[in-house]
Amino acid sequence: MNINYYFSKDNIINNIAKYETYYQVALGILISTTNKKEIDQNIQLEYALGSIYELIKDLENENIDEIFEIELQKQAAMDALQHFANENIKAVKNKEIDIENNVNIINDNLFFNDILLEICENSFPTQIKKWQTIINDEVSDSIIKSLESLEEK
Repeated sequence: MNINYYFSKDNIINNIAKYETYYQVALGILISTTNKKEIDQNIQLEYALGSIYELIKDLENENIDEIFEIELQKQAAMDALQHFANENIKAVKNKEIDIENNVNIINDNLFFNDILLEICENSFPTQIKKWQTIINDEVSDSIIKSLESLEEK
């Protein structure tokens, strides 16, 4: 994997901004459709980067440029679903929340409809600005070095 390409400063910012947007929209939909309690919708940078790294590794032998955006949407939605399920474990165990159905909807690429994608598209510029203030050259270099050492193992 070309870590310097996929995790250049600009790509980190863009991918994290998209991931967070998809994650937050997915979590918002899960909360509103189940009438469950509000939960923290902020992502953890390390977890998000790890998720994106694993996604890129999984897609390495595919035509990544054509499918990355959809796969990123699915990954962020799955991560949001996992967080949501963990926060509402009692409701999941009592079958008040149908996790399997949501997993199938996400995997079948039916979760993000045109309206949700438009919401995401409108939110990207705000997320980009946020992450541009967080991911400076030093942070970007640190991320690349961490991933390079991970690749060596």
